[in-house]
Amino acid sequence: MATPLNSFKTRTWTLRDSDDAQGTLIYTTPSGITGIILMAQVSNVGDSATGATFIHRDVGTGTETPLVKDFIIQPNDAAGLLTGRLIVQENNQIKAYSHGGVTKNDNLKLTLSFLESLNG
Repeated sequence: MATPLNSFKTRTWTLRDSDDAQGTLIYTTPSGITGIILMAQVSNVGDSATGATFIHRDVGTGTETPLVKDFIIQPNDAAGLLTGRLIVQENNQIKAYSHGGVTKNDNLKLTLSFLESLNG
């Protein structure tokens, strides 16, 4: 089956605390594809404020750039992590994690909507 020219997708994750502050790998753009993240929203379904970090990683240079860092989301609230579109080049990555302070939790739910577009 041929790879489609454009493919719209939505994926969800539960963000976890990261002891090493490196984050959990959320998404890697496949070879031959450019990813365009259209929306990144995180909701806090818990009873306490929880922080979120959302990172773009350039695999070629090893550069990790936090797009939001330690962004606090109040209980029963949500926040958009991007103010516009984000291009994720072939093989580059998105990482994210939560940090609940003293207690570890899995209260943050991340939803990504993205477009994968065939290169060339």
